[in-house]
Amino acid sequence: MKRLFLCLAASLLAGPVLAPAAVGQGTSTKPSPELLAKVFEEDQLSLEACGTPRNVADDYRPAPLYPDQTRAPRLAVSDNFTLDVVASGLPNPWALAFLPSGNYLVTIRGEGLRVVSADGETSTPVSGTPPIKNAIRLLGMHDVILDQDFAYNRTIYLAFVTTPEGKPPTGYIVSAKLSADEKSLENYTILREQAGMIPRRVVQDRDGRLYVHTAEVITPYVTVQNMASPQGKVLRLNPNGSVPGDNPFVASKGADPSIWAVGFRDPQGMVIHPVTGELWSIENEPRGGDELNIVGAGRNYGFPLISYGRDNDGKLLNGGLTQMAGMEQPVYFWTPSVALSGMAVYSGDKFPAWKDDVFAGGLSGMQLIRLKMEDGRVVGEEKLLRDKCKRIRDVRQGPDGLLYILTDDANGEIWRLSPKG
Repeated sequence: MKRLFLCLAASLLAGPVLAPAAVGQGTSTKPSPELLAKVFEEDQLSLEACGTPRNVADDYRPAPLYPDQTRAPRLAVSDNFTLDVVASGLPNPWALAFLPSGNYLVTIRGEGLRVVSADGETSTPVSGTPPIKNAIRLLGMHDVILDQDFAYNRTIYLAFVTTPEGKPPTGYIVSAKLSADEKSLENYTILREQAGMIPRRVVQDRDGRLYVHTAEVITPYVTVQNMASPQGKVLRLNPNGSVPGDNPFVASKGADPSIWAVGFRDPQGMVIHPVTGELWSIENEPRGGDELNIVGAGRNYGFPLISYGRDNDGKLLNGGLTQMAGMEQPVYFWTPSVALSGMAVYSGDKFPAWKDDVFAGGLSGMQLIRLKMEDGRVVGEEKLLRDKCKRIRDVRQGPDGLLYILTDDANGEIWRLSPKG
C-alpha cells in the first residue's frame, strides 16, 4: 500500500511546482541535559505516569525567526473547570459535531458515523455512509461539520479516505442530508473525489464556502509543492463542489483551481476565527516543528522546503532550512512534537479567563494545549489534562459554551469541561 502511494505521488509530479529561493537556515543548538530534563517535565509526561512518548528523545532545537514563535511563558495552572465523561466505548473517534437535538454526531475512523445521545448512549452506525476500508491506519473517516443552515436543510459535510475495490486509496469530500430520526444519510453527493487525496478537516466560512485541509504523509512529500496535486493544501470549494471564481490559482496554468494555500504536511485542526473571520490551522510535521498558522489566500507555508522539525528518520528536511523567500513563517511551533489534532478558538462566556484562547489536542503528547493570544501572537501556553494519559483527537466548543474533547483509542470517550462550581 505504501508503494502504491509513492507511485501515485510520482504520477502527479508533472504539474507546476512552487520553488522560491532559499534565504536562510536555522541554527540548531543542542540543549543541555538540564534543559532536556525540564522539557521532558513540561512538554511530555513522566515515565511513571503514561509511559515514554515517542518524541521525548528528540533534541533538535532550530532557532526561531521571532522570539515568540516557540516555548512561550507557561501560564498559571487552570483550576476553573471540572471534567465529565459524556460517553465512552467509541472505537477511535475522529471528529465531533453538535446536533440541534442535543445529540452528538461523531465520526469513527474505521467505520463511519454514529450518533451519541445527550445522556451518552451510542447508536449503531448511521446508514448511507460508504464502507471505510484502508490498509493504512492513518486513513479513514475524518471530519464532519453541519452546514450553517442545517436547521433548515439538514446538510452535513464529510471528509474521508477509503479504498474502493480495485482502486487506490481515494479521498472524498461529500455532502448529505441527515434524516430527521438521525439514523441515515440521504441525498449523498460527492463534491470532490481523487485518488491519493487525504482530506483531514473541513470548515465553512460566513459566506458558505468550504475549506478543506489535506495532508501528505509519505516521504519524500513530492506532491506538497506540486500545484497540480490537492495534497498538502487548503482547498476552497462552493457548497456544491464547484470552484469559486476568485480562488487565487484559478488562472494559473496547470494548477488545481480549488487550491487556496500550499505547503502543509499533516494538518489535523482548522477553524474560522469567531472574531476576525481568519482561517487558522494546526499542523503535524514529521518529528518536531508542529505549527500554528493563519492561512491566507495564495500563500505558501513551506513544507517540506522549510521546517522547524526533521523527518521521521531523523534526517533534516531540505538541509534544515527554516526560512525561504516567499514562504510563510508559523505563528508558533513546537519541538518536540506533540502531534497536534483538533482545534478550537474559545468564544463563549462560561470561561471568561479563556476568551479568545486557542485550544489544540495532542496525540503522542497526550495533552490539551491552551494558548493565550494577543494581536495574533502567542503570549502564554498551558498544558492541560496531562494526568489523564490520553491521546486527544479533537476539541470543539459546544453551543452551550463548554469545551468538548474526543480521546483517540479503542475505547474512545467524549469529555466535557465545565466551570467549577
